[in-house]
Amino acid sequence: MSPRLITIFATGVGLLSLSVPSYSHHGTAIVYDLTQSITISGTVADFRFVNPHTLIYVDVRGEDGKVVSWLGGLSAHTSLTRREGWTIETLKPGDEITVTGAPARRGAPSVWVQQVILNGELLLSGESTG
Repeated sequence: MSPRLITIFATGVGLLSLSVPSYSHHGTAIVYDLTQSITISGTVADFRFVNPHTLIYVDVRGEDGKVVSWLGGLSAHTSLTRREGWTIETLKPGDEITVTGAPARRGAPSVWVQQVILNGELLLSGESTG
């Protein structure tokens, strides 16, 4: 095989490898301060049992009476199903929950969920990575 043909082949393989999806992952520590912990209580507005992260939208009434919509991020639904037995029916809009987790670094109403309590029952304890 000639050196020119080898170069063309190697270039083609290199370009094809760029078209393969990237499986890199962002770290939750970039967005959330994993050294801190906050607790919020409110009403589930939406529950999205999806990949790459399960999402819980919680309406929290502040001391001033205003409702703030919080976003709670968790690992993928497949992990929650395997480890915790969660399903798409685990949380429903209108459920009153308490969530504990790591707050967003920039003060946004967002939390990386580590614990969920529904009706006095601990549904999740120890979620820490994404």
